[in-house]
Amino acid sequence: MSEDAPYLVDRANGVLTLSFNRPAQGNAIPQEAVPGLTELFSSISSDPAVRVLLVRGEGAHFSAGGDVRSFARAIEQPVEARRTDFASRLNAVRGMVEAYLAIDVPVVAACQGAVAGAGLMFALGADYVVTDETVAFLFSHQRVGLPPDGGVSLLLPRVVGQRRAAELILTAAKVGADEAYRLGLASRVVPASDLTAEASAQAKRFARAPAGAVRQAKALIASSGELPVSAQLKAERDAIVEAVGTPDFEEGVRAFIEKRQASFPSASE
Repeated sequence: MSEDAPYLVDRANGVLTLSFNRPAQGNAIPQEAVPGLTELFSSISSDPAVRVLLVRGEGAHFSAGGDVRSFARAIEQPVEARRTDFASRLNAVRGMVEAYLAIDVPVVAACQGAVAGAGLMFALGADYVVTDETVAFLFSHQRVGLPPDGGVSLLLPRVVGQRRAAELILTAAKVGADEAYRLGLASRVVPASDLTAEASAQAKRFARAPAGAVRQAKALIASSGELPVSAQLKAERDAIVEAVGTPDFEEGVRAFIEKRQASFPSASE
């Protein structure tokens, strides 16, 4: 992938790093990049070499979301043609969102500057979000006369609760670092100079963890709001029964008894 591509992909030591690569445009994601991102996200769960996804942005901003500049062309179209165009765009985005949310390994987002529009999905759908003090989560869809898209209406209430989600969206809120941490939009806030290192360190920590147990834990957390109590407890039981038959369990128990750091076999595959 060329250095002037809209996003860059790097793989090392179990971590796949996705970097949005349009800093001059606030890392807005062009429509033509959506199919490639969808394919990338769909491939992760079937690739045992990828144990963590790290999402970040080059330059001053994480991502401004969709490319609003392209909307200028849309308003020159007749209304029905405009609606047809947007239906096609959003069907493609829907596939990307579904592929992203189906990723079964930990997802770390490193956010600075603007996190806006459809770009919010990448942070809201992550498992661990590191920000610096420059971050601003922008719920600004209504400023261009639109409701939220990109799964924001699904994910934001899960993260902050329905009442607070309504407040943020309906007031077109701008949320800085301290409030983002308080609301749970950010897992940790660090100085700007530490953002890259902190996100990388957390991604590497997940990559060293027992891969099967991590995937099972993520699946259990995802199902916790959907299953009745008995079904969730059964899912926990089944996950444990599967896990105790793995070399990771054997290594973990031995390391605990021997009072040493575990070296999980699945983390070296």
